[in-house]
Amino acid sequence: MISVLVAIFLIIGTLFSLVFYNARRSMAYVYCNATLSAWEARLLSEARLMELADAPRATNIFAALDDTDYRQQLAEVPRVEEGIDMPTVERSLRENLNTRYRELLGMVPKERGETVARVIGRVDIWNLKAIITAIHNKVSKEKRLEELIPSPTLPRERLEMLASAESFEELLEFLQGSEYFDVLSEALKEYETRGLIAILLALDKHYYTSLWKDVLSKRAQRSVLRAIVGYEMDALNIKLILRLKREGAPPEEIDRYLILPPHELTEAMLKAMITAEDVPSAINMIHRTVYGQILLEVLPQIEARGIFVAEKVLDEMHLKICRWLALTQLFTIAPVLSYIYLKENEMRNLRTAIRLKVDEVEPQRIKETIMKVPRIEL
Repeated sequence: MISVLVAIFLIIGTLFSLVFYNARRSMAYVYCNATLSAWEARLLSEARLMELADAPRATNIFAALDDTDYRQQLAEVPRVEEGIDMPTVERSLRENLNTRYRELLGMVPKERGETVARVIGRVDIWNLKAIITAIHNKVSKEKRLEELIPSPTLPRERLEMLASAESFEELLEFLQGSEYFDVLSEALKEYETRGLIAILLALDKHYYTSLWKDVLSKRAQRSVLRAIVGYEMDALNIKLILRLKREGAPPEEIDRYLILPPHELTEAMLKAMITAEDVPSAINMIHRTVYGQILLEVLPQIEARGIFVAEKVLDEMHLKICRWLALTQLFTIAPVLSYIYLKENEMRNLRTAIRLKVDEVEPQRIKETIMKVPRIEL
């Protein structure tokens, strides 16, 4: 009898421990997700973006953003129509993005911090690619610093040191011991024959391959991470293949920059796309996948308007997946990743709308470029 009671108490104790443990894990996300919900509510709606596209001039867009989170950063942009400096505008928008990133890193549950930092680490890739492009174009060091943006994961002093490099060789010296040293070293071997694109694509491949490997190595929340990051990896491969194929790149060149292993696509599908005769044939090679079905629906528009249409529909589907997982997997990393992608999308939409408005593009064409966040039906 005593042994039975002991067994019962042990079972009850184990159950309480499990409940307490799961409650602790869930509570770590409560504050974070509540804050994210408030931030997400302040994101610009599709209707608001369309109103900005209808604005008479770019200065009207700035005025319309005075009641948003962009007010502080955009206050530095001169609001004279003839004097709008797009690099200043873009830097202001990215500074706003990074302010959110820093706040997010400070409150995300500790066990997920490394993964979130790696996702946000794409900012460092943007800066490194900007520095490499500036060296290639022989842009002065002072001008380079104006193009760069603060990073939530890289000290300002380190960024300024990289930007001071006079040549690729000097940049390599500064990158000694970093994960990018070997990547840049190898890419420079092809730089003379294939140009700047060889370095930029190599850096992209390295970043996303590392991110994907990190996701595949996780045990906790792997399904959520694979769904969000995995779709992005497959979409990036598809966009790369379609763009390089449209530019007439040979199959072996396209294959060099693929991110492997793929997620829902197979390597055989990617090979078939690479060797396809043209863009429509490449899309047909994946017609049974969700990516192929999405692209086949807009194939006439892709042929008429270009690869931009394919990239847009793939990105919009990614946003839909993020939103769905954020709503259905509340006490996971999904809301955090969803907000990152939604915020980046808002920044890109604003940058595009302002740039096209400065270029005096008609409102309807601006609206067609705006990346929409599909509605979620629960």
